Parts: sequence; structure tokens; C-alpha cells
Amino acid sequence: MKRSNFYSKYLVALLLGALIFQVGCKRESGYYKQENINSGTDLNMYDYLKSKPGVYDSLLFLIDAFKMKSYLTDSNVTLFAPSNSSFQIALLNLNNIRRAQNRDAVFLKDIVVGTTSVLRDLAKKKADSMNLDTMVSRYIIRGLFKSNDFSVGDGRPLIAARSAFPMHGRRVYADAQGWQNGGSEVIEFANTKRSVFVPNWSTTTTSSVNIQAKNGVVHLLEPDHVFGFDEFSRRLTLIPPPKNLILDDMAAWKAALVADPNTPKPYSVKFNGTYEDGQVSGGERIDKLFDNNILTKFIARFLEGNNNPIKITYSFFGGPKVANVYTVSSANDAKLRDPKSWVLDGSLDGTNWVQLDTRQDQDFNSRFETKIYDFKNTVAYKYYRLTVVSNLGDNLFQMSEWTLNYREVFE
Repeated sequence: MKRSNFYSKYLVALLLGALIFQVGCKRESGYYKQENINSGTDLNMYDYLKSKPGVYDSLLFLIDAFKMKSYLTDSNVTLFAPSNSSFQIALLNLNNIRRAQNRDAVFLKDIVVGTTSVLRDLAKKKADSMNLDTMVSRYIIRGLFKSNDFSVGDGRPLIAARSAFPMHGRRVYADAQGWQNGGSEVIEFANTKRSVFVPNWSTTTTSSVNIQAKNGVVHLLEPDHVFGFDEFSRRLTLIPPPKNLILDDMAAWKAALVADPNTPKPYSVKFNGTYEDGQVSGGERIDKLFDNNILTKFIARFLEGNNNPIKITYSFFGGPKVANVYTVSSANDAKLRDPKSWVLDGSLDGTNWVQLDTRQDQDFNSRFETKIYDFKNTVAYKYYRLTVVSNLGDNLFQMSEWTLNYREVFE
């Protein structure tokens, strides 16, 4: 009898242990079973968006305005589609800035066709329209990509269909009811800003993926995505600089160079006392500052406070010119290499210098960003010198473009 009770108790303990083990191994209630969210349509990509009235009207308006319809009807592309709410957020941000500047609100159609006929605003109108074109084109990607194509490693690089701009896609999993990565698969879509440093990128995520249209794949972006990533307001509030005086001067110098290969260069650089131009990178020399190409750059070793700041000089080949505006553009790599503080001087003879402008604590928010600086000057100097006294802390300095410009002053 005692042995029977012993075995009964043992059996109960065994069953209880098995029950506890099963309960303990049961997934939490927050677990989300991923569903197959692939879907398809017999429509081409353009008609698919059009079949969703009130959702993608803004995107379709710009697709039509910039003659991109053929990409969505005839080409094999992948579209990351921003909805109307993405444009509403972007325009709200833009118009908040315009309101602070006592300027009227604008809408997409105003930006596309221009809002003023004043002659000196024509360059601004053209630039705004081109900026919209550029931003729209980055959502249309060459080739067909579904979410599984972004699952390897850190994702894959993507190329915009119209501009060949580098974008990036990576598959991740959303959270669900507190279960980390327990939700549906989403794609993290990134504007790389032509930088290899991921922290410089601007990213968004999809709300639905893998919609197979007749000629391509559509991924729908989250409604809180801001159209243009973080560039919309900045691009559309930037007033383009006036004509770059260096462009024509460089053209004249190059023409003279054909006749006489010994014609002196109009530009020069001094830095760190001992390092020569091109030592860091043979293809990123000082001449890249004057090639009218923001995708190239000048790079040099730099040590703040060593009493040998970087001094970049441009001597106008065609004779002295009045400049009262200049621009400085950031380059592709680490932000810490960007110029932070500098002095602009002018000279008639290259020996005696007059300070024209000085800037401290400058901060470039993105790669390839151009900042415009106006200063008072009515003197035609032959020599202009930019002395960079500090960057943001790196032992290398970089800059993609430096221009000298003239803006007509209206009294």
C-alpha cells in the first residue's frame, strides 16, 4: 500500500512537471505569427496607384508633371510609394518655415509651375522644380526587388532609375504587442546621401511590401514618412547662389593652357607646412574644388591649432573681379572632416590681404550640402583666399566645392 502511494505521488509529480514544462515553453501572448503579405495585381504600377484614389494623388501628380509615367508603365522597376500624407507633412514643414519668413504658403502645383514672374526669382523657380524632380526620382529603383532580396547581411544597395542616385534597402521585422521583431517583415528604405557612413543616412520603413504589378514591384511607405526624407524643406527654402565667377575664368585658363602648357594654375593650397596636395588621395586634389562637380572633393591632412591652417587661394586668370558672395559645400565622407571656422581675405597683389568675411561654428547638416555666404565688397580683387582654421575634429579635412560669386545689389 505504501509502495502504491509512493508510485502515485511520483506519477503526479511527473505529470505536474510535464505540465509546467509545456506552459513554460509556450510562446507569450504577444507573439505575432507572420502572414504571407505578398499580393499581386494585373495592373501596371501607374494604374495600381491610380486605383487608390485619395491615397497616391500627390505622387501621381508629380510623376505626370516630370514625365516619369513610362517608368511605371513600361519599365521593370521597384517603387517605394509615398502616400498623400507624406507630402502633407513635408509641405506643412515647408510652410511653417515660410510663415516665419512672412512668405505665403505654397503647394505642389505652385512649386512645379512657379509662383512668381519676377525676373530675379526665375533661377529660384527653376531650382525648386528641379529639386522636386530629383526627390521624386529617388523612389523609383532600377530592377525588381522583393523583401527577400534585402535579407542578406545589412541589405543591398539600390540605384534610382532616373538619376542613378545610390539608395539602400534592408529587410527588418516590426515589433508586435511587445514582442521584439515578432511582427511582419518591413523594408528599411534609405537615402544614403552618397555617404558610406550609415549614421549619415536618412531612413524610412514600409507599411506593405511585395505588391506584384504587371511590370514591377510596389512597396508602400509608412504614412508618417516625410517626402524627400530630410531634404524637402532645406532644398525648397534655399535661394540659389548667383553666377559662379570662377567657371568662366577656369574656362579661359584652360583655353590658354592648350596654347601654352606652362600657363600657371589660378589656384593653389598651403597646409600643414610639409604635406603636398594629393598625398591623401591622388584623385582628390585642390583642383576638385573648382570643377563644378559636387561629387568630387579636395582632401588633406589637418591638425587644428598647429599654426598651419589650410589656405586655399584663387587668382583670377582674366583679371580682378568683384565678389560679394561665396559658397562652401560639404563632401561625402565623415562629418567630422567638414570645415567649421574660416576667414575669407582679398588681395590686389597676393601679398597684402584685406579681411572680407569670417565664420565660426558652421555645421553642415548633410553630405553635399551647399551653404551660401554674402559679404559686403565693392573692390575688384585679383586674389581671394579661404583660410580654414578648424574642422569638426577629424585629422583629415574635406570640401567638395568653393565658389566665388557676384550678386547685384539693389538699393
